[in-house]
Amino acid sequence: MLRRSAAAIVLTGAFSLACYVYTPVESVAPGSNIEVALSLTDVGRVEAGHALGPSVDRVEGRVESMSDTAYVLRVTSVRDIRGVVTKWSGEAVTVPMSWVGNAYQRRFSKGRTYVLAGVLAAGAAAFIATRTLGVAGPTFQGSGGGGGGGNNQ
Repeated sequence: MLRRSAAAIVLTGAFSLACYVYTPVESVAPGSNIEVALSLTDVGRVEAGHALGPSVDRVEGRVESMSDTAYVLRVTSVRDIRGVVTKWSGEAVTVPMSWVGNAYQRRFSKGRTYVLAGVLAAGAAAFIATRTLGVAGPTFQGSGGGGGGGNNQ
């Protein structure tokens, strides 16, 4: 049971990493509802402490609205400078443009998804082949007569 749960977690993580990629944001139309990751500057990390938490260097979420001076995000997670990720449940946070060093858009990656699907299919085929075709090698069975011998005197 524990193995199945661990396998499900690993597969879910692999699909979420392989199927999406972050690319630099070219333009964001207000109300476009795109998913972004904003890398904060040093000033942004200090200023964002009260709204996002201490030492946050990256904030991810959906763009709710945008102006010339700020993003309003529905935050899904934040990452601090140590790499610790904290999940959020979509709270709205205003992130001024002056805090943002780089902005990235989350996009679906067909190429990565195809590679992952191929690797998983090959792994499944290898697993099935070793279980049903006996490819793993011969199986030895003991003679079963190792104990309980009589008294030979």
